[in-house]
Amino acid sequence: MLSFDDLNRRLSMWQTTENQIHAFFQARAFVHVRTPLLVRSPGMEPNLDPLEVSVNGERQALITSPEYSMKKLMASGLKKIYTITPVFRNHESGTHNTPEFTMLEWYAPGSYENLMNETEELLKFVLGNATHWSHLSYQEANVDSFGDPHTQEKRFFVTQYPTGQASLARISDDGFFAERFEAFGDGMELCNGFCELLDAAEQRRRFVLEQEERHRLGKTVFPVDEEFLLALGRIQGPIYGNALGLDRLIMLKYAVRDIRDIHLF
Repeated sequence: MLSFDDLNRRLSMWQTTENQIHAFFQARAFVHVRTPLLVRSPGMEPNLDPLEVSVNGERQALITSPEYSMKKLMASGLKKIYTITPVFRNHESGTHNTPEFTMLEWYAPGSYENLMNETEELLKFVLGNATHWSHLSYQEANVDSFGDPHTQEKRFFVTQYPTGQASLARISDDGFFAERFEAFGDGMELCNGFCELLDAAEQRRRFVLEQEERHRLGKTVFPVDEEFLLALGRIQGPIYGNALGLDRLIMLKYAVRDIRDIHLF
């Protein structure tokens, strides 16, 4: 059990950071929304393992990201939205990972470049540090097969991901790369942002490929979220979205090396 002083210290970290995030987005006319934690289709990414549950005899799962729900809200007419929510990913452990953590996710009209600029503004605002974040291409950052960059930079964006790693991202007009980036700070991946793919047919094709890969790996194959695909066709693009690990941002802000040292339990 934590001491009273330690508990208050950790609470202060979270409250201060969340207050800054709300201030940042509300100053830019974003609406704070809430999304479901239990869904039938939690995602197709072969590298993720959702926590499965039985609800009234039906297989469902806890979300690995609120992305599908957020885009459905965009399709309903909302323009600029953000959420702070628990997310769940099985088999996550280590100094930077836990099976349950907190995600900040936001969506708005705009381009890949707009999102990178906005993300840098957010990071500078929350961290209280105006230092510019470098931009390195996937090749320049020497990203390995595990997705980890190898560079002397401390705080930077990795851009121009290969098209085979697009997932839910749009492909650049020249077809050479995915309009996706990740931000890294002091050895931690902080976020995954991209210009959103809004072509439902292409998204279905990618989902089928990911289902096949999950089957090959012996993992649960979840059904395609048909409501999500219908929603894509109703969104007036282009739009961007970003998923940022709030736990890691707090660790970076307060120079904490182990994620367990910021949690209350």
